[in-house]
Amino acid sequence: SHREKSTKPMSPSRFSSLPKDIVWQVLARVPKRSYPLLACASKNFRLLVRSPEIHKIRSLLRKDSLYICFMDKTNRPQTPHWFTLRRAENNPLENEYVSVDLAFPDHDESNASIIAYGPEIFFICGAHVHSSNLWVFDSRSGQFRRGPSMNVTRMYKSVGLVGSKIYVVGGNMAGDIEAESFDLKTEAWEPAPSLEEEMTWLSAATVSLDRKVCALMLVGACAVCYDTRDGSCTEFKIKIEEWWKTGACVIDNVLYVYYGRPGLMWYDTKMRVWRVVTGLGDLKKVRSVGMVEYYGKLAVLWKEHSGGATKEIWCRMISLERSEDGISGTAEESSQLLGSVPRCFRLHRVLSPPRKINKPMSPSHFSSLPNDIAWEVLARVPKCKYPLLACLSKNFTYLVRSPEIHKIRSLLRKDSLYISFRNKNYRAQNPRWYTLRRAENNPSENQFVVSVNPALPNHYHRMPSIVAHGPEIFFICGPFVQSPSFWVFDSRTDVLRRGPTMNANRTYKSVGVVGRKLYVVGGVRSNENVAESFDLTTETWEPAPVPKEEKTWLASVTVSLDRKVCALMLVGAYTVCYDPWDGSCDSFALPEDKWWKTGVCVMENVLYVYYARFGLMWYDTELRLWRVVNGLSDVKKVRSVGMAEYYGKVALLWKEHGGCGKEIWCRMIAMGKCEEGVKGTAESAQLLGSVPDGYRMDNCLSVSD
Repeated sequence: SHREKSTKPMSPSRFSSLPKDIVWQVLARVPKRSYPLLACASKNFRLLVRSPEIHKIRSLLRKDSLYICFMDKTNRPQTPHWFTLRRAENNPLENEYVSVDLAFPDHDESNASIIAYGPEIFFICGAHVHSSNLWVFDSRSGQFRRGPSMNVTRMYKSVGLVGSKIYVVGGNMAGDIEAESFDLKTEAWEPAPSLEEEMTWLSAATVSLDRKVCALMLVGACAVCYDTRDGSCTEFKIKIEEWWKTGACVIDNVLYVYYGRPGLMWYDTKMRVWRVVTGLGDLKKVRSVGMVEYYGKLAVLWKEHSGGATKEIWCRMISLERSEDGISGTAEESSQLLGSVPRCFRLHRVLSPPRKINKPMSPSHFSSLPNDIAWEVLARVPKCKYPLLACLSKNFTYLVRSPEIHKIRSLLRKDSLYISFRNKNYRAQNPRWYTLRRAENNPSENQFVVSVNPALPNHYHRMPSIVAHGPEIFFICGPFVQSPSFWVFDSRTDVLRRGPTMNANRTYKSVGVVGRKLYVVGGVRSNENVAESFDLTTETWEPAPVPKEEKTWLASVTVSLDRKVCALMLVGAYTVCYDPWDGSCDSFALPEDKWWKTGVCVMENVLYVYYARFGLMWYDTELRLWRVVNGLSDVKKVRSVGMAEYYGKVALLWKEHGGCGKEIWCRMIAMGKCEEGVKGTAESAQLLGSVPDGYRMDNCLSVSD
């Protein structure tokens, strides 16, 4: 019989399982500043927040607007005049261009550095006059307020937005605080990493790229980039060609600059070269360009003299698409005349803060729910999504790691362990599988029963690589005989199906799941297809980055750690880790003592290994050393151990001889991080049942809905 299901009807709670039109309606109401964070969470989120559909919905809601600043050249100091481009009230597909009363209160500072974040515009003073002032304009209320002053006065500096912090670099004559940051959440200034090199930060424009503040220098034709993480500085060349500081912007972490002769170009950070955006042959070559993102497209603004005392401001929207050949642009069929300004006005700034919505918005933040309701919802989300949710915020990390959520999952009988035993006297036979699951009548008690046997139909596929993800168990064939075969066992239906074959025949290889992909590394005789991945969403195989070092991938066990496939070698006492991002490989040592492949597991990105002499140990990735789990002195030293996560705890299984067979015992261990390392708290031992005397524990897998 297969694993019991909950008697309660389960409502679909996977966000990605919702119809896309509903998902877009929800995400369109999420603040746009959260989109980069969501795009990092998964490929699915990245596709959703970058789809044209979500920007169409935002357009209907009139969520975004542009703020355009012109400087009056006839005045000294020059006087700024602000306009806004927004969706019309009666026609959400038409733009309105209107003047805005945005009178900057600091008359001594006419050329402040300006950054937009969410609905607010930040004015960081200190251009021609030393200043530490910060002013904040709220586009929803139309009001200015004075913000906290910088730690030092500055003049001629560069300003950039990275994450939720505004960084100010350079301009301090004393040199004691070269860089500082303003936390937009706490509204406090704090010193930032000091610059490793002395640089001039008098730039024509500053952008944020690759988590760096990049100052584009008009003199010298280069961009100087300050890394906000460590203070290091790098440079790259800018084309020796006329460009304008308003003709530079970053969309989806790509820097675009408008040049007078070649037109719109983008910087390829991998190749470190400038490339032309193709497909824009009909785009009129203009000057005094302003560029910014507007409803998912690139808005290009320029001026044309109309005769007399005014000049016309025109706009054209460009859709950008990335491919293997580079980036191509598709401009809307016609340009739009926005309006006219006095001839003495010079285009100075183009910003894109969201606009105030007149309709009251209902609270949509998940964090506003009471914790007991949030746990009830998250307990029904597939457990394989928990690492993703934990990356979104500290609140999600707390929710998915709380004992309460595992108690609810236990009541629903959402998780189980699959344990396989192999008869040592008949190694050619298929293993026998057992399952550990919650009892039907007592959700706090475990049952250890014979499960359906997911035996592979071909007997020559003996001892395949086995890995579990969600409710499925994957069998990757090819240990002793080269094979591309791939089988999938669904624990919900107890059905074994044949999956798509790999691109290459493999023998001894390493297998691990990273994100939504199953990676297979090694086991081929040629240098082709050394590594490949199986996309668990599309169910297709594709080549993966080739390992940059020749390594032996005949491992006793493979785990996924720090988004890497880590093969633990019994011979040589070391671990080889393959990074699926770029194919790089590194290694770390294992204690030279006996351990067993089933006595290994990863929980909350911590690697645990059970050793016969030391007991349970964990690997400290920061210090790169092995440490004993504290608090387990009363845990019996045993052999032939199996370990896996079970309702938020480590389930430690072992065998003891009893009568004519072997008794299988289990002890649950709760793990907690402390200043001294990791501490374990063990429950009392539980006798699960017995197996024949010749059985050896072969696999211990955690399976969950």
